[in-house]
Formats: sequence, structure tokens, C-alpha cells
Amino acid sequence: MTGKKGPVRYSSNSGSEPVPSPWGVVLLAHGSQRGTDRSDCSCSWDGTEAVAPAWCRRCPSTPQGLQDAAERLLAALGLHSQQLVLSCLEFIEPHPDEAVRILKGRGFRRVAIVPFLLGIGKHATVELDEVLDRLRLEMPQVQLHLAECLGADSRLAELVVERLRGRGSLPEAHPDVRRPTGVLLVKAGTKTLYDDCQWLKELGKLVEHRLGPGYAVAVAQSHYGDPTIESAAAQLVGERRASSIVCVPYLMFPGIILRRNVLGGMDLLRERYPGLPMTVTPPLGVDDRLVSLTAEKVQEVWARAESNGPQTTLQLGMALDE
Repeated sequence: MTGKKGPVRYSSNSGSEPVPSPWGVVLLAHGSQRGTDRSDCSCSWDGTEAVAPAWCRRCPSTPQGLQDAAERLLAALGLHSQQLVLSCLEFIEPHPDEAVRILKGRGFRRVAIVPFLLGIGKHATVELDEVLDRLRLEMPQVQLHLAECLGADSRLAELVVERLRGRGSLPEAHPDVRRPTGVLLVKAGTKTLYDDCQWLKELGKLVEHRLGPGYAVAVAQSHYGDPTIESAAAQLVGERRASSIVCVPYLMFPGIILRRNVLGGMDLLRERYPGLPMTVTPPLGVDDRLVSLTAEKVQEVWARAESNGPQTTLQLGMALDE
């Protein structure tokens, strides 16, 4: 990013008027209306439905968490609220096509669409490409720029390790490095056709490196594709001789995937490996590291667009400070 000039953004300097940026931003998530009940979260797996354990993070539901993320992203980018629209692929409106139309109606002719998605699956590839193709035909005067997904990043590895530590019952590294503490990192499932999970394997290596000797990390998908929870657990127990397993749901919020697929998968593992200690951490939730990485993806889009040459002046369709 050094040496590349980004778009003009809203100034917060005292005594100065906001300077309009030519960019609108769509923060694109998957979407769910679930996650308001403790049964949808990790803390229910200990069998304490009535009382939350001490390590419970009181995770927000998906709508609450996404709104929090959108507000943090606005602050990180220095934008006005009219410049960003939170959008979801499913369950929560507006969907991406309507989000772009909203920004077009506000006068924006350059729109960055940034996936707030932890994985690189069908939603972030085939389905989103189809939506963008339709929008480009419908609104040729609007320049649509798609940011990269979050992928593997050292900050995300830090966040995973923090969730492990925050669980409160993460076993210490086994004194015999030949019997490490096993960590099972599980993302939401997608078919292998759309995601070979190479980025997830890279993230798993980053997490293991940060944990240090005495820990072994294996990665899995909650359903649909490889690697499966069963195969990852077999790797930990069989190949790496793990003395216990701690599962980290690589999800942002509680919901049906966490309850049905991740916790359900852990139920099966508990039956398959009786006597092997197992625990589950909370999901990631909203975190400034996630928001910072998302902001960088937007700024990369801005920098690429600026490097393509001078841009036309935006004619605002409405006053942004209304």
C-alpha cells in the first residue's frame, strides 16, 4: 500500500467539512437469523443448558454481530454511514443486488464489495460472480469492484489462539511432545469443488506455530467437503497421538451450523474416542482484527482502482450528512 494514493475519505478534523469519497462499500456476509439461543452456541455442549459456564462470551446473534462489524468498519475506513450498506447472501436483507442499487440511488458510481466471509466457497465465488454479472448488465454506469476474501492471515491465527486461551480449560502442552494437545479447527462446510481448503491448512499451520511445542492442529469442514471432522480427528488421534482434543469453531457467530454440524460432529467423536478429553471453544465473534483485515481488503481495491488512472468526479445524488 505504500506510495499508493487511496480515495479521499471523510475527514474528522475539527473545523473541517466532510469531503465526499467517490466510493460506496457493500459489506457482504452470509446471513442468519439464528444464534439468539444458548443451544446454538458452544457453551451448551457441556450440558449446562440452564447456567452459562464462566468462559461463555455471551456471543451476539448474527444480525447483532454484523451490525457491530459494519459500524467498526465505517470507523476503520473513515467513511460516512451513507457510504456503507450491510448486505447478506441469505436470510437478512438487503441482498447484494439491492445493496448496490441502494448505493447507486445515493449517487455512488464506484462500489467496492467486500466479502465478510471466513471461507472461500460457492457463496464467495460462483454465486457472487453471477450476481455481479447481472448487476453489470443492469447498471453499466456503476463500477463494481470485488475485494478478496479474508483467507489465511496471522491476525486470524492470533484470534484462534485467543479463543483457545479464553476457553479457560485449554490443557497445557503435554509434557511428552509425542502426545500433544490436539486442536481441531472447523470451518463452515462447502463442497471441495468450490474450496480446496488450502488457505485453511495454511491457517492451521500458523495456529500451530503460535501455540508452540506440545500442540498439534488439524483442520476440517463442518459438512459437505473434505477434510471432514472425522478424518481430521483421526489424524490428531492416530497419526499425531493427541492426548486430548479442543475444537475451535471457525465461525463468527452461533447458529445452526455450530449446533448441528460442529457440536453434532463432536458428539460423534466423543462416542468414537471414549475417554479422550474433549472441549469446544466459543466462535470467533466480532473482533478488531477481523475488521482491520476487512478494511485492508477494501483499501486494496481502492489502490488498484486508483492505479488504473484518473477517475471521474462523483455527482452525489443526495447529501451524505442527512
